[in-house]
Amino acid sequence: MKRVIIATIALLVVAGASFGAFFAVKNKSDKETQQKNIQTADKVLFDFDSDSVTEVVFNCADGEYKVIKDDDGKWSLDNKEFAIDQTYMQALCTFASELTAEDSFGEADSSKKTMYGLDSPETITFYDGTDEYKIYVGNITPTNDYYYVMAEGKNNIYTVDSINGSVFKTSRLMMKAKDLIPYGDTEIQQITLEKDGKTVYDLKFDSETSMWSLPSEYSKLPFDQTAVTAMITSLTRLEAEQLLDEYLEDLSKYGFDKPAAQLTVKGKDGTERKLIISSKKANNNTYTYVLDTSSNQVQTYYVSDLSFMNYTPLRFMPDSVTTAGIYSVTDFKLDFEDIHSSFNLNMTDRKLKIDGNDVDIENAENSTTFQYFYNAMSVLVITDIDIKAKPDNSEPLLTVEYDLSDGTHTKVQFVEADDIKCYVFIDDEYTGAMIDTAVLTGKNSVRSFYRNLCEMTGIVKTVQQQPSAE
Repeated sequence: MKRVIIATIALLVVAGASFGAFFAVKNKSDKETQQKNIQTADKVLFDFDSDSVTEVVFNCADGEYKVIKDDDGKWSLDNKEFAIDQTYMQALCTFASELTAEDSFGEADSSKKTMYGLDSPETITFYDGTDEYKIYVGNITPTNDYYYVMAEGKNNIYTVDSINGSVFKTSRLMMKAKDLIPYGDTEIQQITLEKDGKTVYDLKFDSETSMWSLPSEYSKLPFDQTAVTAMITSLTRLEAEQLLDEYLEDLSKYGFDKPAAQLTVKGKDGTERKLIISSKKANNNTYTYVLDTSSNQVQTYYVSDLSFMNYTPLRFMPDSVTTAGIYSVTDFKLDFEDIHSSFNLNMTDRKLKIDGNDVDIENAENSTTFQYFYNAMSVLVITDIDIKAKPDNSEPLLTVEYDLSDGTHTKVQFVEADDIKCYVFIDDEYTGAMIDTAVLTGKNSVRSFYRNLCEMTGIVKTVQQQPSAE
């Protein structure tokens, strides 16, 4: 019995020692966890709603700047000296609102502050109308991976990764808006490009018709509204890759004394942005210098992004223009060199007569050949514009007269300009448009398609002997 009692006591002693060791280890682990939680919590420098920030004050090497957000969420400098980069402000507030340090270097003292560039730091203060959150920004680490920072209300020095830290290491140029033009898609009234002191194109918006147009001398030419809206979409989204000199005085420094072009964009609010585009390139012809004349701010843009400076009025024309739709024509007459033929057409009912002879266009091959021929003279591809020319249509190369199902009549004439171009007349008026002469006698031309049609149908035997001008 004594042995049993002794064994039981021994087990209790061993168990007690085990429980004691367990609680000792657990207590140590809990303290370590608690310490880690405290350290983790200490690294959370800011935790606030970024959307609630209404004011940010910068104190940087360039000076002090106060930026205020209006009721529409747009940021602006309090003294309106320059426009603010909206994207930068949004990124800044977002990073700051959830900023967590990578590491802590312990409590700050004068020697540490000096060592890490925090004895006279740059500061950014965020206000939400109730509280303020202030960050002190010091040097970047020798490896360029982190910035040393401090936060208002905390005594330690911390590091934050350089990606986040770079938005806090601000400057005047970082704050400035980098938009090519300060307008939205629907805020532009006029766009003018000039080269060598001459206007290349001048686009104006008519608020009554909600349409864009070129000057009146181009009125007889077709106009493509989508070409303008596509250009505007590009213009309103372009941002400078880099901001260089402010208040430039020596225009020759970047080639603005002999520019490649000048773009003027006027807003519906009466303001305008005038940009001088240099012929000089930077970084192996990757970038172009652009000068904003309102502030003499030099900027750089990708060369490919400034394609608008190479546009001509032709850019705002449709790729092709149909003078008379094939389904709206009842009759047409063609006079071209030795071809003098009349046509009666009802494309809907698949009926065609050439010089009184029936042609079966229920036949797919006949129908396709006829449509090729018809489109060659009625679907115009404008390849050039000359609104100053004053050609005479008394001796046209080709004349085609259309009678349309709505009772109207249209006459189209091609007049020789030179060996490779023709002027286009419609109803005896010069349109300003030019087309290639290849449409008349080339491989895929009025003559070749007409000859093919006649050979296929056998209705005009003599055309088979006509020589091809291919």
